[in-house]
Amino acid sequence: MEQKRKVLIDGRWAGDTGIGRLYREVMQAAPPQVDRHYVQTNAGLGSMFSPIALAKDIARSDGEIFYSPSFMPPLYSKMPYVFTVHDLMHLFYYSPMHRIYYQQVIARLAKRAKQIITVSHFSKAQLVTLLGIPENQVTVIYNGVDDHFLSNQDAMSLDRPYFLYIGNRRANKNLPAMVKAFARAQIPDDFVLALSGKTDPQLDGLIRELGIEKRVQFLGYIPEEDLPKVYKGAHATLFVSKMEGFGLPVLESMASGTPVLTSTESSLPEISGGAALCADPSDILDIQRSIERLVGDQGMYEGLVERGLQRARQFPWSRTAAQTWELILS
Repeated sequence: MEQKRKVLIDGRWAGDTGIGRLYREVMQAAPPQVDRHYVQTNAGLGSMFSPIALAKDIARSDGEIFYSPSFMPPLYSKMPYVFTVHDLMHLFYYSPMHRIYYQQVIARLAKRAKQIITVSHFSKAQLVTLLGIPENQVTVIYNGVDDHFLSNQDAMSLDRPYFLYIGNRRANKNLPAMVKAFARAQIPDDFVLALSGKTDPQLDGLIRELGIEKRVQFLGYIPEEDLPKVYKGAHATLFVSKMEGFGLPVLESMASGTPVLTSTESSLPEISGGAALCADPSDILDIQRSIERLVGDQGMYEGLVERGLQRARQFPWSRTAAQTWELILS
């Protein structure tokens, strides 16, 4: 009988987020020889004291290796550890304190890891060049797309054709540029822009300034089980971010048979793999013209649907999970 491998896991990342989805897929695919144990700390995920709390948990554990699905390593560790860095957004779009913390604390702790997982070759290049992590210490394992997106046949209806944005309002998402481009696009007035979440004062002011109050709809919180039909019902998905470590909505939309307009920057050309229309995120006119093409060029549109489905099928979560466990247990 094969001896169990005791793995200590940071389960605090479980939840309805992109990282939570990765965590769930990896845990569900745990090999039978793995004996999973979980850290006991309740320290906040963004807390500067989290590395100390993790170190104390590890010191009390008799595990063989520690695994975390995201960016928080322990301050010190008696056992090897593997963790995932999804992106380096904190160096560009957060406070100066976040930037210093990443450069002076996270980067130093990362160099002690057995291995660092990241989700794109773009993110790996940033880890190497910006944080000085040795190249051979970083392994790229792509995220996946759930089969439910590929198999779903139900489509949400807003009684009008809609462009879709799924995501938060952080600066890297570039939402104001997409809203401006949509407002200026020469497309029929019955098209609306549907956004996940609720409005906020800044966004509300921009919508009023552009005079498109009747052409923007907020969908509120979208449960994960409803996402496939929300994508399926859209004419196209807009995801023209300035920076992404991966960009899961790109694949989710493609898997739903819905074309994607994404960015020429960061990981997005790598992940979309020629199966999406790409625009310069800093050029509103380029985004506008791309939106117009998604309405006016039927041949291109149909080609994006076909290529998108093919591309999405290349990212099964089963492969992500298998590669992750292989690395953890190696």
